[in-house]
Amino acid sequence: MQPQPHTARRSAPAKAFSLLKNIVRAKEIFGVLVRNGFLEFLEQVDAPSMWFSRFLPIRPSKLTLWQRVAATCEQLGPTFVKLAQVASTRDDILPPALTTELRRLRSNVAPVPWEDMQPVLTAELGGPLEQHFREFDKTPVACGSLGQVYRARLADCGTPVAVKIQRPGVRRAMRADLEIMAWLAQRAHERFPELRHYDLPAVLSEAAAGLLSELDFTTEARNATHFNSLNPYPELFAPRVFDHLSTHRLLVSEWVDGLDPDSPKIPSGMAAQLAAAGARSVFRQIFLDGFFHADPHTGNLLITPDGRLCLLDWGLAGALTRRQRYLLADLFAAIARQDPERVLQALLSGGIRHRVDRPHLETETALVLRRHQNLTTHPGEFSRAMLDLMRVFARHKIPLARDFTLLAKAVLAIEESGRRLDPTFDLRKHAGAFLGKLQVERWNPATMLKLGCWEAMSNLAQLREAPAAASRLLQKLEEGEASLMVEHIGLQEFRQTLESSVNRLVLAIIVAALLVGSSMLARGEQDLWSFPPSLGMVGYALALFFTLYLIWDILRHGRHKTPDD
Repeated sequence: MQPQPHTARRSAPAKAFSLLKNIVRAKEIFGVLVRNGFLEFLEQVDAPSMWFSRFLPIRPSKLTLWQRVAATCEQLGPTFVKLAQVASTRDDILPPALTTELRRLRSNVAPVPWEDMQPVLTAELGGPLEQHFREFDKTPVACGSLGQVYRARLADCGTPVAVKIQRPGVRRAMRADLEIMAWLAQRAHERFPELRHYDLPAVLSEAAAGLLSELDFTTEARNATHFNSLNPYPELFAPRVFDHLSTHRLLVSEWVDGLDPDSPKIPSGMAAQLAAAGARSVFRQIFLDGFFHADPHTGNLLITPDGRLCLLDWGLAGALTRRQRYLLADLFAAIARQDPERVLQALLSGGIRHRVDRPHLETETALVLRRHQNLTTHPGEFSRAMLDLMRVFARHKIPLARDFTLLAKAVLAIEESGRRLDPTFDLRKHAGAFLGKLQVERWNPATMLKLGCWEAMSNLAQLREAPAAASRLLQKLEEGEASLMVEHIGLQEFRQTLESSVNRLVLAIIVAALLVGSSMLARGEQDLWSFPPSLGMVGYALALFFTLYLIWDILRHGRHKTPDD
């Protein structure tokens, strides 16, 4: 990569200040980058060399660039691993080879001692834990980058519960890491033109926002509760949350005993039924409810002894509007039929503000569909086709909502999980039924009438507000708070011609004045001034010089052509 010249726009002062504010952590991060072969990168982004000059790069290895990126994230700790896992969902923006490596990362986090976790629990409960729990196992059953999970029993009824406690200081540490990464991403965006296509600052900002939202455990609680309120399938559920004990740093939910979907103890008949139930639930969430679990991989699934499927970890969920669900239905139908023209028709119906090279886009879309043309015989390629199409859309700068990328990841995850439970699992068979229900809802006369009435009422409201808006605009213009700029198109050539002509005319007048004045001096007309006659010769010389320059300028540029010539 070649660095961009220093004329590129500079980072915001706040980001540079954040780097200085987190100097200790920044030195540690830079050291890991150097040891993993990113010394040249740090030099090109003008990182302070005194912070990493004492570290030695690793010897050349057989690892690829993206493998070294993943290894660096793993070595830098929980924040970077978690952020890498979030970034691995952006197959539509980031290189596929990178997202593949990032998906392999797992949060291998050492547990925090109970002595450090207990103050957090006590502060969130507002009192000693004995007041709320009859039993509490102080050995964590799971350790993540954001929190640790303990098993306990409620004091009032003895119900077994899972208690998720946020790690102390994780918010402060995460913010420091994100600020340093934001500085590096901004510098990389400025200095490396070949990376600007990925818009690293925007990708990082979006991923950081999602990551920080997961620090609020009430979001996970609301998502799980909302799913249970919408779910009509008794064979599938989310753990019940005890709201009176849960806070933004503490989540108390029912304890669920179960087996991992990969367990050989699950009967094959039950596994096939659960795969079908999971697919039905996910597609209902997507097409009918517009609210879905964004990461239903096997690590977030449990199969209970009574044959039910439990969806865990509701920290990341997606939401789709009615219009987005209709667009998605059209896209699914077009992809299944391998019709690139209908894919573009569905995509562009959402409204694109900039001009799109439609023939080129349609060609790339057709190539993707042709690459996955075995959709009818190999349903496992369906989600891959969606991800490849999202990459094509991103290259043409067609914006897609973040929830669409989460949806693609959810479809891929449920497809992979279903195939693990049942090798004959067919995703399309379950999606088709809900696509049909969505189309019935969409073209139902009552629904169309309701939407038409809403649209008419919205237009009438905007029409009613138009006079007031115009009055406010005129008032701002009158008070000088707003200005009107008029740009004349196509007058630049005329302006240049006019300026050149005026300059020549002025120069000709000066030459004429010099000739007249010099002639008067040469004849000795010195009534008012006592100038020697020889000064007239100087004037003649200047007049000759300017005359020759004027002739040369006219010959050099020629006659300015008018539009009629």
